[in-house]
Amino acid sequence: MKTQALVVRFLQSRFANYFVLFFIAIAISIASIILGSFSELSPYQGWLFSITHLSSFVFLLEYIARIYTAPAIRPTMNPHRARLKYLFSFYGFVDFVAILPCVLSYIYWDTPVMHIIILPYIFIIFKLIRHSRSFRLIGEALLLVREELYTAYTACFIIICFSAILMYFIERNAQPEAFNNIGDGLWWAVVTFTTTGYGDIYPITPLGKLLGSIISLIGIAMIAIPTALIGSSFINIMQKRQKRLDDARENKKDNQA
Repeated sequence: MKTQALVVRFLQSRFANYFVLFFIAIAISIASIILGSFSELSPYQGWLFSITHLSSFVFLLEYIARIYTAPAIRPTMNPHRARLKYLFSFYGFVDFVAILPCVLSYIYWDTPVMHIIILPYIFIIFKLIRHSRSFRLIGEALLLVREELYTAYTACFIIICFSAILMYFIERNAQPEAFNNIGDGLWWAVVTFTTTGYGDIYPITPLGKLLGSIISLIGIAMIAIPTALIGSSFINIMQKRQKRLDDARENKKDNQA
């Protein structure tokens, strides 16, 4: 248990989180994947893949360490159950995907499959959530208003479906090539509701134009609701954290006095 506690302390330390895992492994590996897509840098593909391979090796060591220390993180659980809990968790999946290039590259080296192996590596972006306090703060804010967000997005979904079906029946005779089915109406509804407006499909009848205008105005209002919910939740969390810091300072002053 002492060894596990030491490993847990190292994994949670600033050096491991922000320098080794966040900067070296995650940031550099993402940069190497992006640079590897440029044809101008094709002569350096080997070096770029070596960086990715080295990063995934670091993730492999982290993955083994987290499996080993799972019982120390969940002391109330049976050691085997604690490890299974981690393996089948969201971060356990992300950590597993991150080690695939390191493990599978030895089997499929210098084959076309190698490029497919790199593809799931984009999941390492989700590792940023664990190693970044800001991302965790956003996740906490979303969690606090999850029920309100479910309600808001359900209302958006109902409006989009209703407007798509209605627009299909309004426009299908005027332009059957554009509104061939309700699926085309859904595409129009999503683009209009989010005020994107690609211009590839749009109503031409007076009634269709009126419906499009109404949906655009409703979309602006409905999109603002989740934004306001998340913003207010974020501010609420920041205020609570600031209050805890102020209380801690006051208690420290009282103890010193």
